[in-house]
Amino acid sequence: MIDPPSDQSRSDPADEQPAPPRQPRKNLMLAASIEAGGLRAPVRIRNLSEGGAMLDGAALPDVGATLVLHRAEIDVGATVVWREAGRCGIRFNNVVASVDEWVAGKCAPTFHGQHGQARVDAIQSAVRAGAALPSEPGAATGAGLSASELERRLGEEIDFVRRLIDGLGEELSEDAGIVHRHLGALQNLDRASQVLEHIGAILSAPDRIAAAQSVTMQELRERLLRKPISGA
Repeated sequence: MIDPPSDQSRSDPADEQPAPPRQPRKNLMLAASIEAGGLRAPVRIRNLSEGGAMLDGAALPDVGATLVLHRAEIDVGATVVWREAGRCGIRFNNVVASVDEWVAGKCAPTFHGQHGQARVDAIQSAVRAGAALPSEPGAATGAGLSASELERRLGEEIDFVRRLIDGLGEELSEDAGIVHRHLGALQNLDRASQVLEHIGAILSAPDRIAAAQSVTMQELRERLLRKPISGA
């Protein structure tokens, strides 16, 4: 990860002494979230290795705090080793994914612990030997998941996306040049955030019709409550 700007002696959290030689690092911009105690907040992964990452965000834990970093299907526990000016460096508790897998947001399937080409070679060897192939983990099936629980999770995801949009809008609005050139786009971001907030509230309401009727955005309220098309 990139060292914090004010202290050149600091290094990638995964690379501090005593540690093996510095792992390959990649500069990028990935949407993710963190959980630390009762906090859940959106962050961006700005710099990443298999052993740690540099994050930026509006709400970051203090040095020494433990957290869980989430990106799509990947979760990993980590410890904050430095924090400064809206950024922090974290060291992963264990290696759960390669940098490319973090970018994809999904760990590649394994076979007897082998990844990538080694996995393919191991499968081919097993087939030639006539061995039975174990089923590989696939997408979640939703077994045992109730409709109400799924709806609750959808509401959580909608709220998470809304907060990501709010964070993006706030960051872009700090640049006067961007505001001048893209005022309409920033206003649309704000409208999108409001729509998501209303939809999330409706999904979590015991009386969704009443919740839709109370939506303050007139255009959204009219779209939601418009008369059904005959025969639809």
